[in-house]
Order: sequence, then C-alpha cells, then structure tokens
Amino acid sequence: MSGESRMSHVLSEMKDQWRSMTGMAAMFVVTIALAIYIQPFWDRPESRAFGEAGTTKVGLIGLEFILIIIFTAIIIWLAKRGLQVIIKWGVLFILWISLSYAMIPLASYAMDVPQPEIEFRDENPLDGEILFTDVDANSFMMASDTFLTRMENPSGLDAGEDPTEIWSMSLDLGNETYSAHPKTVVDNGDHYVMCDRVRWLKLAKDTGEVEGSYEEQCTVGFFDGENDWGLVDQFMYKLDPFHSNQPIHTWWYRLPPQFLASQFQRGVMLESSQILLVTDTWAGVIEIPQEQHNQEFGEVNATVVWEAYPDSSDSFTATAWGHSPWSGYRWWDAESTDRLLMLGSESGQIYAYVWDGESMVAEEHIKFNERDAFDSEIQGIMLADDQKDGRTDVWIASQGSIRMFSGWVMVESAELTGLPTEGSINMLLHTVDAPDWDEIDIEDGILTAYGSESAQSAVIATPVNSPAFILQDEAGYWLPIYWSQIIALVASTILMVALTIRPEWYIVNTTGILTGAGVITIIGVSFVPPLILIFMVITAIYDAYAVYKSKHMLDLADTMIGLKLPILLVAPQDKDYSFLDEGNDTMTRSELPPQSEMRPPRDGDVPPPPVKRPKKSGGDALFMGLGDIIFPGMLVVSALTFLPSGGEIMGISEPLFVAIGTLIGGLIGYFILMSYVAMGRPQAGLPLLNGGSILGYLITGFLAVGMGAISFGITIF
Repeated sequence: MSGESRMSHVLSEMKDQWRSMTGMAAMFVVTIALAIYIQPFWDRPESRAFGEAGTTKVGLIGLEFILIIIFTAIIIWLAKRGLQVIIKWGVLFILWISLSYAMIPLASYAMDVPQPEIEFRDENPLDGEILFTDVDANSFMMASDTFLTRMENPSGLDAGEDPTEIWSMSLDLGNETYSAHPKTVVDNGDHYVMCDRVRWLKLAKDTGEVEGSYEEQCTVGFFDGENDWGLVDQFMYKLDPFHSNQPIHTWWYRLPPQFLASQFQRGVMLESSQILLVTDTWAGVIEIPQEQHNQEFGEVNATVVWEAYPDSSDSFTATAWGHSPWSGYRWWDAESTDRLLMLGSESGQIYAYVWDGESMVAEEHIKFNERDAFDSEIQGIMLADDQKDGRTDVWIASQGSIRMFSGWVMVESAELTGLPTEGSINMLLHTVDAPDWDEIDIEDGILTAYGSESAQSAVIATPVNSPAFILQDEAGYWLPIYWSQIIALVASTILMVALTIRPEWYIVNTTGILTGAGVITIIGVSFVPPLILIFMVITAIYDAYAVYKSKHMLDLADTMIGLKLPILLVAPQDKDYSFLDEGNDTMTRSELPPQSEMRPPRDGDVPPPPVKRPKKSGGDALFMGLGDIIFPGMLVVSALTFLPSGGEIMGISEPLFVAIGTLIGGLIGYFILMSYVAMGRPQAGLPLLNGGSILGYLITGFLAVGMGAISFGITIF
C-alpha cells in the first residue's frame, strides 16, 4: 500500500472512531486537571511518599520501577494459576487507597472552611534601628539615639500590639551626651558585645547588665575567654585592659582585603576560639590567636578558616544565622553547634553554608540561584519555624515581598506583598497559643517586618478546622483526622462496592479518573521533575518491550479487563456498548491479524488493503491503561509543585505555564498514538505519551525558568 493510501485509510479509521478517541482525550485531560485541582491539598512535607529528603533521590525512582515490575509479575503469575480472586481483592484494596487520595481533598474542599489568606496589617514603627536578631528570630536588639534595648514578641494576634521589652540600657556617655557613630552588636555566647567607636561593652543577654567595658574606639568587639578583642578598618586586635586606645602591635592581625569593619553586618562567636564575621563584601570564620606574634605592626595576617565573598560587582545585603531546615531534627533537638548561614546579595543571589562546630561547607539543597528565583536585591533573610512544629522555614524579602520556602527542596508555600521595595527589611517571628491544637503543641505564627520607616505584621494561622481526632505517625508527625476525611473514606468504599456489584464502563471510568488523579498527585508531589523525567524514560522503554516484544502487558490488560478493574479507562464508540460483555482475551485477540493477513506473500502479489475488523455485537470501545495517563500527569503536578515561582508568562505563574505546556505535549503524543491505535492493534502508549510530555516540559520549562527546570541537586540516596 502506498504511503498516501495508507494515510487515507488511517484518517478514515480515526474518523470512524472519533467518538471513542475524543472521549478518551477528554478523560486524559479531566484526570490530569483533577490532579492539578487537588495538588495544593497534598503539597506538604508529610504527604510526600519518601519524605522531604526523598524528593531528590534518584535511587527511590529505581525502587518504584522495581516495584512496578514485581507487581506485574505477581499479577500475571496469579492469573496463570487461576487465582483471580486474590488479584481482584488485592487490587481493589490498592485502588481504594489511591481513590482516597482524590476523595479526601475533594471532600475537604466541599466541607472544610478555607484557610484564610495571609495578609499584612500596619504596625507601629520602631523608634530606632534593629542591630541584631537572635537565632530563634523572636528576640532582637534595637538601638535608638539614647537607649540600647532588647525586645521580643514584636506583634500580636491583633494589630497595634507593641514589642515586649526584655531590658533597656541608657547609652548616655555622661552629661547627657551620646555617640553619633553607628552601633554594632556581636552574639558572644551568653553575652552581647556592643561597640560604637567610643566604647566597648560586654552585656549579659538575660539582664543587659554591663559586665565589662572599655573606652575604646573600636567598630566591632568580642571576647574569647579572658581576652577582649576589637575590630577597626581591616585589623583585629586585642584590647589592653590597662591602656585604652593604646594597643600592643604584637596583638594586631590583618584581616582579608575584602573585609572592612565599617561595613559590618553580623558577628557570631563560635566554639573553639573562632568567630564568624559578615560584611558587605566578605564573610568568613577567623581563628582567634591565643599568643602574640613577634612581627612588626600589620605584617601578620589573621588565620582564615573559611571565607566567601560576592562577585566584584556585587555585595551582600542580607544575612541570617539560625537552624537549618535540613538538619534532620526538630530545631529544638539539633546540636547547639549546628547552624546555617544564609547570605543574600544585591543582584538577588542566595548563598547558604552549614556550620557543624568544626567547619563551614556549602549547603547543597539551596538551588535558588540555579532556578533564577530572585533577580533584584535581597532585602532580608530569616530562618524561622512558622507554627512551632519543629521544621525551620526560609523567609526571603525582595522587591517589596516576603516569600516563604519550606521543606527539603524549598517549595514556596507563601508570599506576602506590600512592603517597601528599597532598603533593608528585618523579619521577626514568634508563635502564640492555638487552643484547638494544644494536643500537638502547634501554634499560630506572627510575622513582623520592619523597614526603615515602616512596620507590618501578619498572622500565619494554624488550620481553622477542628479535627475529629489526632494520630501520630512513626516519624513523629501529628496527623489530624477531619470529618471530611472520614466522609471521603466512606465515599471511596461505596465506589468500590459499586464496582464490585456492577462494573459497567461508567463506574469503571469514574473510579479510574479519581484513582488516576490521586496517584498522579501523590507521586507528583513526592519527586522533583528531573526524577519524574528519568522515571518516564525508563517506563516508556519498558512499556514498548512489554507490548511489542514479550507481550506480557497484553496479558496483564486482559486480566484487568476480565476482572472489570479500573486500572484502565474505557471510551465506548457506540451508545449500546457494555463493558460487562468484555471477555478475558480482548487485547490478545485484537493483536491477532485477520486470516487474509496471515498468508505468506508470493512474488508479484499486490499488497491488499488493510482488512477492517468487524464490530462486535453490542458495540466497540477504546481502552487505555491508567498508567498512560498517570505518567504524563505526574510530570505536570511535579512541575507545578517544585518549579520556582517568581514571575508570570501570559498572565499565569511560571510553574502553571510549564504544567500546561507539559499537558499539551502529552495531548500531542496522544493524537499521534491514536493514528496507530486506529488500525485496530494494541499499542504501547508510554513512548509517545511520555515523549510528548517530556518535550512539552523541556520547551516550556527552559522558556520559563531556564536551567531551573532541571537543577534540583539530585543525589542517588
């Protein structure tokens, strides 16, 4: 047959089957659209199949694939031994669980009160400048012209509540005179050290009591054991307790050329006689000398344990020091030496480093730069737990908005707008009692943002719906059970019963669409897009082998059709079609060619036209395995979950743009697939469906977020 006549025949067959093909395309779209609809409900750490840490581990994808092969082998083995009853009830139980993943969010949307939007409200500005924020992001140090004050709980559930004062100290130099120089504070264990180019003060954290002082013209100060130190310009020197402003040159050490004390941002005394220093153009850990040197003034360099600095045209504009989201512990159980340093720059770059008590190493989970998450000045960074559940979140202020990132791969979980677009923003957060959640001790978070002349706060509320009861899983996470979830489980059970009593095509399709949406969502929120891409390539190859070579996938399909189980979708071509009439050899029977095609060709034969298969009595239908929809859908949901969101394309968010592009790519693959299916033989769906979805993802992903589409810090295990 010529290419032209073959194409005409294909188009004719597709025209004859347009109802079933269009119906299947509609179910393809509806299933994935439903998964998109329920995705926000499951987009949280405890819902991910292997936890937050598993979202980037490629070895877990290999495990998933092995489980698919094992499941297939067990089903075929049981079918060949006539143990269909075990297959039926085992698969029904698995389907009931998968179905519940769709029914629970749908019931919640229908029954539960929506969580209120997080919005800023105006607060009273501070009468001073924030110098320092503690590790817990609740308490802070503020300096006015006349007082140094430590405060906590900067806002309340209701607007207008002022911070609580812990202690306050007058900055009077005597005769009501005050230093006009900038003030700096270093976190020095149980103390703070303040310098203002006029004096060096050692203050008790709890009371503010002055426990040591010098009339010293230092810019920054700290102490190590019995030795007190100061920083000025590019030098570190030991203070002489007997002669202020008369340093001994053998105790002077030169700091790196990028360091300048007048650009000081943060100082933290570490263990083992080391100090962390951050300025606009340099960050590093310095070894504090224990003995004086014997060289000339300024000839000896300080020992740099670790250092980092921005590009020559860039500078650090924000810094945070606190608990790491990747410690593997609730923050209150982490070692006191384990801390995370985060730095933000004028160009929008984000850097993160882990301190383990001995060394500082780059945090591999931070991928903001690869994803181009920020393109303007970082105005502030905070590490804080929004609901006192033990998990630290990352809060970043830029372009007048605060974005909250949570979990192992830093999924954006909130954005608050309306802040000043220029200048530093100091963020603080504390939690207050939430009576409905006393059993699990989570609380309402109160975020406060201070600009140079503004103050705003927002309540990060706990869930507004009261649970029916609360469980705790093996990982220690509390699991509230709501009435909507109970109703969803009952509805899932009713569908399973209906499927058992009368497995007609419309019941099979309803259950299949809901089940498919549930599986798509729970896997889509569990793995980042690059892992889904790998999974799709592997399964496409396997699907082609299983359909065209070993043909065991046809045996599996026949088993499921015979048992009337909804791991496939049925698109009837005729209104009088009944799925109940399908036998146990639907797929393998259609694989056999008609008798006219089975005679070996003879020399001189003219190829006959394809023989059109007679319709079955009762009508015909198109079948598609649920996996053919699940895999493209997984990539759609994964893109929506993990891609960075910072802008819009064609009026929609970048992740949604990529998700739609992925869906369109899958549909293109579907219509190409139908040109083969129209000829009446089973086809491996995943090579074309996955291929189209992958192509759609890569094209729209690179257009939207560049290399951020594939950069997620993948590891093996």
